[in-house]
Amino acid sequence: MEPLNEITQVSGRSPDAAADGHAAKADRLLMVIERFAELVDPPAEDVIARILTDAGWGPGDPFGRGFASDGMTAAILRVTGGARVSFELADFGCSEDLDYDDFEDDDAYSAAVDQQYLDAQAGVATVSARLGLPPADDLAVDPVLDGSRVRLRAGHWAVTVAAVQEDTDLPILLEVDLSYGADLPGRLAQLVPPPSDIIPVDWDAVSSRLHVTLPADYRWLAERYGRGTFGGRVTVLPPSELSPPLLGPLQGPMRYMTARTLPVATTSDGALVSWVLDPEEQADWWRLRLSKPGHPDEEIEAGLLQFLVVTLSGAYRARCQDSCRVCRPAPSAGGSGSGSV
Repeated sequence: MEPLNEITQVSGRSPDAAADGHAAKADRLLMVIERFAELVDPPAEDVIARILTDAGWGPGDPFGRGFASDGMTAAILRVTGGARVSFELADFGCSEDLDYDDFEDDDAYSAAVDQQYLDAQAGVATVSARLGLPPADDLAVDPVLDGSRVRLRAGHWAVTVAAVQEDTDLPILLEVDLSYGADLPGRLAQLVPPPSDIIPVDWDAVSSRLHVTLPADYRWLAERYGRGTFGGRVTVLPPSELSPPLLGPLQGPMRYMTARTLPVATTSDGALVSWVLDPEEQADWWRLRLSKPGHPDEEIEAGLLQFLVVTLSGAYRARCQDSCRVCRPAPSAGGSGSGSV
């Protein structure tokens, strides 16, 4: 038996009409994405706001970080070490929106609940196909941990089309997330050309010694660049010099243990860059922490490869004193003489 679309019956919209609506929103959104595709490095929030405003998006909140256009909303999200804007295209409701008494039996109610997810997945397929963008590369950032999603690319920006539900009592949303962090290897090569040879690494032996599997972007860096200092500012430790993870600091009145850390790099001003192993079994989701004596720790919502790119390009601004050499722009943006490896 074909599933009954109870939501469609209530709203009066046919599946074809819904698909046409998703496609029309994708067309309008593509004009904004094309503007972002022109940006080689992550911009400041006011630049993102100006792009949205110039594209006809009006303010959606008094703080200037929310925008609205033709039934869609957009939010500029604060990301340390990058840039991100999230677009909400549609709301498919949640099971708590359905009144069980409106259905003939359990099967009809379950079909209506399932249909919400099917409609959301169909929306993901419609929007991703309509955008017509190439797929994202393997090392591109992926801000959506769970849910049905399609990962695309627009220049140096990762475009994630996803059906997102933060909790079972919250609605299922059709979102398009635009995050800086596609073709990171290509941008790094512009800033610091890699050596011509590939450095072999026995990753099984490394994982056995450290008792963890390391992130894919670090493995790529180690094989492509080997040992060295990037741009005179960030020195990445080779696999042979990595030590087993350290216990996380105790926090709170109950002195609970935090996630373990694993030092991976140092900076020219004496800061230590470490992975925060949370969750330990998903290394590609590890964020970074900068620790420097006399300064509060800096949490960076980025992987090591993205951190290198935004730091060497001058796009990253850490919360530190003006004397910090690590955060200053590179002497020659995009020039091949800015680094040594």
